[in-house]
Amino acid sequence: MNLKTIERSVKGQVSLEYLMTYGWAILIILIVGLVLWQMGFFNPPPTGHGCSGFSHIVPLDTKLSGSKLTIVISNEAGTRLDVDKITATIGSDSASTTLDKEMRPGRTEEVNVTFGSAFTTGDYYRANIVIEYENLVSGISHKSSGDCWGTVE
Repeated sequence: MNLKTIERSVKGQVSLEYLMTYGWAILIILIVGLVLWQMGFFNPPPTGHGCSGFSHIVPLDTKLSGSKLTIVISNEAGTRLDVDKITATIGSDSASTTLDKEMRPGRTEEVNVTFGSAFTTGDYYRANIVIEYENLVSGISHKSSGDCWGTVE
């Protein structure tokens, strides 16, 4: 073997050792980062309050105080709707209220859903809300669902 071949093999061996040593460390860091991302560690709860999801019957505002969730809903469907039932779930606690309320297009209505236990003031909440309604023109029943979040007041 000549000197150039020996130098190349030494450089190749050093490079391979470097990749084997630090490659595992980089791989472990990537896996830990992926696990933390999947657990939602890098997605802190949104500040303030708001709602997302929903169609046709849309919550304009929500407030959770003690055990009572107040929801202001609006008919955005452009046709008359009959709101039948609203179900809210926060964590493992679920509650619903039955309505038989006809809503004309653009109208708003305040609805209260009362849970079995009170929530702690200042805590963050995320409520999954399902609004069951019927389109009075077509006679077809639908569900509008989404999430609302905020701070218990």
